Amino acid sequence: MISALTLSVGAVNAQLSEGTKVGVATGKGLNADRSGVFWTSPTESSNVVGDFYIDSLWHEGSVKLNAPVTQFGGLESDSLSGITIRYNVLNDELEVLANKNDVRVIKASYLKSFEAKNNGNAQRFVSIKSLIPNTDLKGMCEVLSSGKLTLVKHYKPKITKPNYNPGFGTGQKNTIVRLDSDYYVISNGKSEKFNAGKKSLLALMGDKGKEIESYLKENKATLKSDLVLKNVFDFYNRNSTVN
Repeated sequence: MISALTLSVGAVNAQLSEGTKVGVATGKGLNADRSGVFWTSPTESSNVVGDFYIDSLWHEGSVKLNAPVTQFGGLESDSLSGITIRYNVLNDELEVLANKNDVRVIKASYLKSFEAKNNGNAQRFVSIKSLIPNTDLKGMCEVLSSGKLTLVKHYKPKITKPNYNPGFGTGQKNTIVRLDSDYYVISNGKSEKFNAGKKSLLALMGDKGKEIESYLKENKATLKSDLVLKNVFDFYNRNSTVN
C-alpha cells in the first residue's frame, strides 16, 4: 500500500488549489496522461455549472484499484492510503489533492472502491458494476448497509441543457448539472431500485415484518435520510444472521 508520504499531501484538507477552484466553478476534468493512473492539467468544459461532487470538501481517504499498477518510485500496488480525495460525479473521476497546487484524478476505469473519512465516520464507495455486473448504470455508489439485503446509494448527474433564446434574451446559456441519486437493494446477486417508504420497506423485509414494525415505532423512524435507512437495514441484517 502506498503511503501518504508518496503523494506529499501534507496539511491541505481545508485549502483548494487554484486549479480546483476553477474546476468547482466550471466542471473541468483532469485528463492529461501523467503516469498511467494519475492525471493533471484541467480540460475545459465551457458553459457547464452546478454540482459535480458527492461532497465538494476534501477528505482523507484510501483507494482500491481494479489491478496492481506501477506507482511513483516503480512499485506496484492496487491500493493507496492516507490521500486527500473527493469524487467528481459528472466526470466519473476521483480527484486526488497531491499538494496545494496539484490536483490529479484516478479515472473510473481504474477504480474498484474508495473510502473517505467524514467527521470521524468512514464512507465506503464501490463501483456499481462490481456489485451489479450486468447493469447499464455507471459510476460509484455508496454502500450504506451490507448483509442479506445490501443497500447502496447510486449517484448520477442530472443535466439540463441550455435553453437560451437570443431573440428574446431569455433562458439559460449554461448547461446546468445537479447531483441526483437512487437507492438500490442487492440480494442473492440481483438488484432492484428501492423507493424509501414504509410500505416498500415492509414488503422487502417481510420475513422480519413484526420486528421491523416494532423497530420503526420504537425509533420513530421516518425513512427520510441515509442514516435512518442505514440503521433500519443494519437492524434487519443483524437479525437475519441469527438462527
